[in-house]
Amino acid sequence: MRTKLPFAGRCLILSIVMLLVSALVAQELINIQLNADTGIGTSPEKNRIKTEIIPAQRGIIMDRHGQVLTHNEPMAEVRIDRHAMRDIDQVTYGLAYNQLIHSEEWKKTTDPEEREKMLEKKRSELLDNAKVKYTAEERAEIHRASLHDEKAAKLLLKYDEAICEQYYRAHDRLVAELLARYASCSISGKVLTEEEIMQAIGQYDKEQAIREAKAKGEQSPVKLTWMIYLIKDMRPDAAEQLREAVNATRIKGIEIQVGVKRSYLVPHMLSHVIGTVKGDTGAGVSGVEYTYNAHLAGYPGRREYRTDVRGQVVPHADDRYQEPHHGLNLKLTVDMRIQAICEEELDRGLKELNCPVGCMIVMEAISGDVLAIVNRPSYNLNTREVITPTGIYKYNTYTDRDGKKNNGEPNYACQTSYEPGSTFKPISLLTALDLGKISLTDKVKSAPFSIGNRLISDGRRSSRLGGGMRAWEAMKYSSNPATVNILLRCKWSEYKDYLGRLGILSPVNIDLPAVHKGSVRHKDLEECSQREMASMAYGYAINISPMHVAQVYAAIANGGVRVKPRLVDCMLTPAGEVFDTCEPRPGDCERVMKRSTGRDVLTALLSVTDLGPLTGKGPGTGKTAAIPGFKIGGKTGTAEKVVNGQYVSKYHVASFAGIFPLDENLNWEAEMAKPKEQRKKVYVIFTVVDGVAGGGGTAAAPIFKRVAERLIELENIPPSNPKEYEKYLRKKAAAAEEAAKSKA
Repeated sequence: MRTKLPFAGRCLILSIVMLLVSALVAQELINIQLNADTGIGTSPEKNRIKTEIIPAQRGIIMDRHGQVLTHNEPMAEVRIDRHAMRDIDQVTYGLAYNQLIHSEEWKKTTDPEEREKMLEKKRSELLDNAKVKYTAEERAEIHRASLHDEKAAKLLLKYDEAICEQYYRAHDRLVAELLARYASCSISGKVLTEEEIMQAIGQYDKEQAIREAKAKGEQSPVKLTWMIYLIKDMRPDAAEQLREAVNATRIKGIEIQVGVKRSYLVPHMLSHVIGTVKGDTGAGVSGVEYTYNAHLAGYPGRREYRTDVRGQVVPHADDRYQEPHHGLNLKLTVDMRIQAICEEELDRGLKELNCPVGCMIVMEAISGDVLAIVNRPSYNLNTREVITPTGIYKYNTYTDRDGKKNNGEPNYACQTSYEPGSTFKPISLLTALDLGKISLTDKVKSAPFSIGNRLISDGRRSSRLGGGMRAWEAMKYSSNPATVNILLRCKWSEYKDYLGRLGILSPVNIDLPAVHKGSVRHKDLEECSQREMASMAYGYAINISPMHVAQVYAAIANGGVRVKPRLVDCMLTPAGEVFDTCEPRPGDCERVMKRSTGRDVLTALLSVTDLGPLTGKGPGTGKTAAIPGFKIGGKTGTAEKVVNGQYVSKYHVASFAGIFPLDENLNWEAEMAKPKEQRKKVYVIFTVVDGVAGGGGTAAAPIFKRVAERLIELENIPPSNPKEYEKYLRKKAAAAEEAAKSKA
């Protein structure tokens, strides 16, 4: 027998059920009421909380003397949210306002609340007009469906596609008319016409292609763009006027973001060191703009505010404001005066040699400060035009002599891998000297000889240089057999150790991206044949970057310490206070040879620029780099150029590494203990000319000499022999005067 629930229990259950049903109905009614204006299911309070990003000022970059090299130009970005442009609820705001402002009723009414009521009424009329018209039977069906399944009933409430399309086109026209009035306010001066704006917003061709594919039951390969960037560099004052016009006309979907555009004050110089930023994000993509991006960028601020359903700002106690933190400023070690000299002289030299490719590096040997880096080809930081010794080319139009497009972007000084030739020979000498395997005055064989099936000789010079010579003369005359005989007194493990100490087998520790790592042809670094060692002795079978060579010569010049090539002198706060001195960290600078070794190698390099035939074999290979009255050490280099994996004897990579004013008694530790302004200045200038018929002595050394002479005048460097220098200047002036008369 079934037990019936007591009457009170049944009443309780019925009450609970009715309470639950009432709660669900009430919740749905609240959602409908709150979301009537937005048409979406999230809280309108959240929808009306707007966030405005306040961009941080990117830190500026300056040279060592404070010359500003970068500039932040305020600009605004105008973009279109196509989702709003194809939302019937959104477009009716602008359409309703556009229809009302021309009516007599609107003109007669000045009360803001009355006008808002008129606007809502007109907008409702537009929405009602766009709804699909149902018959009485269809409405009854909707009513019946809503009793059981409200979601199903909502699916039946659709808008007429044809009417919506008319609205969208009319709204596109309104937006285009408004934006066209401000389209000429871009910093670049680019102007968009009304029709161009309409096509960009509407994407009518794409829409048609998608409809046709859908009708055929196919997947369209065409994709619509839903965030459209129309103007990327609008003037801020014009952007503010546009923002006011957008709010006044009730148009939705136009987004205006105020930011800054990075520009460069000397855009044709120092391109590979400074680098560029990505336009849409402002993040560095090359140079120190990339390596120091986190410090330069800063942190943007933000402002949160609330708006009503009409988009008007409503003050609120919970509004938030966060100050932006502006980026740090970078002071480079580069001296733009020296940079300008190097750019002029390298271009002049390459043009005279009919050679489009080369580079020049100037370093202070004690501090490691990089004073100049010049690459050719290069590029303009603002316009992206390609800069060559013979002229300037538009982006993507310059073709090098190998038939390849070249936009000047590779950093030849740090990213190029090449065989250095005879500029590598001092490493063989310093290894043997430092290990005590030889002294500077020891006699070495210089006659041609073979290792395996490879002949080691000096080519046409062999008959003149083959009678034996002192170890230092191997540098003076750049003798291949003599240098190989010096190196072969050492073991491979010993030579490899010095290559590692000098930084040859690792990327140069410089603050630039994608620097090249040195590599040897012999893949097994644990063992190496005498034949391979012989090739490396005079700069073959090993690939390094020009910056590797400059670093080695700085170590020789300063008495035996490998220094970090410094590009950034310090980081400064926006207020101008020092944030970080950017001094080398422990391990960045390391003694790699005895001071006596460095002194001996300098003596050998001093003989390279000697003009007198001290031993009857003629002057040194670097005589064209000599400046009478100054001690200048250096080494020429000439290596056959590799084209498509093969050596081409027609073209050489010619180079000259110069040290001046040379000081054999330099003590690095003592100099670094002094204040910066009291330290001795010894310059390393490395010049590379890539793809020339001549050698290092005829192609690269004269460029070095012209730069060194201008540097002497710029820095007022005193000569070691004033009388000899004055005599040289008088002779030079007389020659210039005679040349001027002949030309006249």
